[in-house]
Amino acid sequence: MKTEENRQETEKLIALFREGDQQAFVRLVQMYEPLVRAEVSRYANGVETFDLDDFRQVAMIALYRATLNFDLTQCEVAFGLYAKICISNALSSHLRMVRRQARWLNRFDSFEEDTGSREDLAHWIIEEEETQLLLARIRNLLSPFENRVWSLYTAGLSAKEIGRMLGKDSRSIENAVYRIRCKLRQKLAPEG
Repeated sequence: MKTEENRQETEKLIALFREGDQQAFVRLVQMYEPLVRAEVSRYANGVETFDLDDFRQVAMIALYRATLNFDLTQCEVAFGLYAKICISNALSSHLRMVRRQARWLNRFDSFEEDTGSREDLAHWIIEEEETQLLLARIRNLLSPFENRVWSLYTAGLSAKEIGRMLGKDSRSIENAVYRIRCKLRQKLAPEG
């Protein structure tokens, strides 16, 4: 019964916030502070050159966006799960960016020390650019629904979990993943 009361309170606060009540968002932040703290701790743990405030800010922005984008009309997925996935995805992306920057700085430092590493640094920069171009190309190949499915699937969610989030059955998600794989094989396979 307590869970249903929490769900109703959360949904009421989300609706109030969307109507302009800033205090409703403050209350949501208080309710989900343990989740934010846990996710920040999980992703920032073990990173040598991290700024904890940056990770926290990324998590809070993800919570804010989750509050704006959560579908109040569906009843399958609780806001807490939705917010956790949004925060986790945002922190995962931020961590990848931090690690990418650290690798770049390490290579740049070694480039300054050893002029023989110019080719390595140039090769790494080209690889990074090619990766970004490939990701953009994939986004352009897929429909908005397929992009959502692919994003969640590559984040490690199962078809069942994705289905719950998107309001679809797991079979529909499995079919979407199959279509995505076929598109990517067909459009991205090397010619020859």
